[in-house]
Amino acid sequence: MSYLIRSSAPSRLPEIRARLIDRTRDLPSQIENLLSRKEQVEFRKIATVLDYQRPGSTVFAEGEDAHFVYSVASGVVRISRHSDGGRRQVLALMLPGDLFGLPDAGIYVNSAEVTCPSTLYRVPWAELRKLLAREPAMQLNLLNKVAFDLREAQRRIMVLGQQNTFQRLASLLLDFAQHPAFFDKAHAQVTLPLSRFDIADYLGTAPETVARGFLRLEREGFVRRVTSRVVQVRDMDGLRRLRAEKRRADS
Repeated sequence: MSYLIRSSAPSRLPEIRARLIDRTRDLPSQIENLLSRKEQVEFRKIATVLDYQRPGSTVFAEGEDAHFVYSVASGVVRISRHSDGGRRQVLALMLPGDLFGLPDAGIYVNSAEVTCPSTLYRVPWAELRKLLAREPAMQLNLLNKVAFDLREAQRRIMVLGQQNTFQRLASLLLDFAQHPAFFDKAHAQVTLPLSRFDIADYLGTAPETVARGFLRLEREGFVRRVTSRVVQVRDMDGLRRLRAEKRRADS
């Protein structure tokens, strides 16, 4: 069984075909991990998997009716919103294991797009609510997840408010270095699944400032750029010290 998701912008985005969960290739999702063994069986009957190959493909758009909740199996999803003036702000990056798309009054309040080839789990919100009603322990686990996301949002406010661009880049590299999917420990290399425009909108600055920041990190011996998206960390402790410093002026 499969379903077609038709893009609202067919000239730019491909059709994404949803498939059923295949236990020979798909790991348990974040949602499934919250369920009892019995509820996992029911979950697999209603959940589907979406494989996105093109960076920038839209998962959902701000203001759309919210019919599904998602979990990242692999890749990265950027959560963003546009100001009244049209400027985009990337609010969060959803990494493997993260849950997103919880509705607010029946709609999505933000937009979600993949930044690289990504695989997502998708479950109907109405069906998930029925599972929540039958599984009290799942309600607590979901509440803990929402509380964690709130703490992460608060941490981001601290980063944007108290760190300069140089320090924000250090924080970004350290965050990705914590995820095996993006960090090659043997070579101390971080693969950033983001364009410089994504990084700029996530850090609240301009792409040119991001480029200057990476040059400075490289000049001061913290990193070595292997490619435009692969960065070798030469001084992990130095990045941590830089992140913890009092804010200093950008250069």
